[in-house]
Amino acid sequence: MFLIYRLATVSHRSRVFVAIEVNGTLYELAAAYEAFKAARGRHDFFKARHNYSMLDLLEEWDLFDAVLDEVAAFLVEPGTDTSAYAYAEDEVSFLPPVYYPDKVLNAGSNFYDHSKEMGAAPPDTETQEPYFFYKGRKETLIGHGDSVRLTPRSGYVDWEAEIAVVIGRKAKRVDRKDAYNYVAGYTCYNDVSARDRMRRSNETFDYDWFSNKGNDTFGPIGPYILPRKFMPDMSDINIKCIHNGDVVQSFSTKNIIFDIPRLIETASSVTTLTPGDVIACGTGAGAGMAHGIKVGWNEMHKVFEHMYAGKARLLNAGDTIAVEIDGIGRLENKVVAATSEKLK
Repeated sequence: MFLIYRLATVSHRSRVFVAIEVNGTLYELAAAYEAFKAARGRHDFFKARHNYSMLDLLEEWDLFDAVLDEVAAFLVEPGTDTSAYAYAEDEVSFLPPVYYPDKVLNAGSNFYDHSKEMGAAPPDTETQEPYFFYKGRKETLIGHGDSVRLTPRSGYVDWEAEIAVVIGRKAKRVDRKDAYNYVAGYTCYNDVSARDRMRRSNETFDYDWFSNKGNDTFGPIGPYILPRKFMPDMSDINIKCIHNGDVVQSFSTKNIIFDIPRLIETASSVTTLTPGDVIACGTGAGAGMAHGIKVGWNEMHKVFEHMYAGKARLLNAGDTIAVEIDGIGRLENKVVAATSEKLK
């Protein structure tokens, strides 16, 4: 039986490092690995380096995945002195766990219950493919405990709790039956969205995913990556979103339209997936803009009318928004006011 552990990228006194979390304690991975080797008389079969970034681990995931089980067990053995490299959660700051991925792909409208609440007819999985959009990396992704900064371009900012896949092997034209072999693990994700920037009525293109989804800080992610082997069955994973203490989303992956293997198959048929890439799987029912209204198929316009009438539940400065996924963890962020300051 494996000892369950999770991985994170954290900073402590301005020093950034990968941590392995076991039983609620964070350990600096590079130091823990050195201590493990010394105790076991093991040779270093990885590239010599003073530290490991998450991308370093993921690029050699097949090797690290095996040895991390042993390191985790070593850390909790009686007599192991970890005082020089052990931290409590409140002693560190969390960064995006992959700091930074090459690509962040987001599956749009990928849960039946969310499609229903938005009045959007779901796609036919036999004849259609998943819909993806890109989200930014360095300016968009933020870690657990960081702040979502509202944008002056929108007064209707919403949440979308999601589970995200972290890729662990280079993947191109992967068949869905083999797709899980390319997954390193899973993490929490919040696809923060500027709803009034979603549609451009009477313009050349109806949808503006860039202005809707691509704002700075609109991609909270983390704090942990749970290795795939600890969550082998993805058919019924519960995902929650908590807004100011109220559970506003509670849904399951059993309502997903295109499952994870199908997402990987389609994405890898278009672009080469590389270790560290993130695929966010979409959100379920409970989006703030649809709070307090029920509509039929093809009645999305009524959801917008409802929102513009001030009846939706949306994000405001001072709010707290969190994503919780069974077995993976809790991602929590504060919301702060927009700023019009220019960078110099």
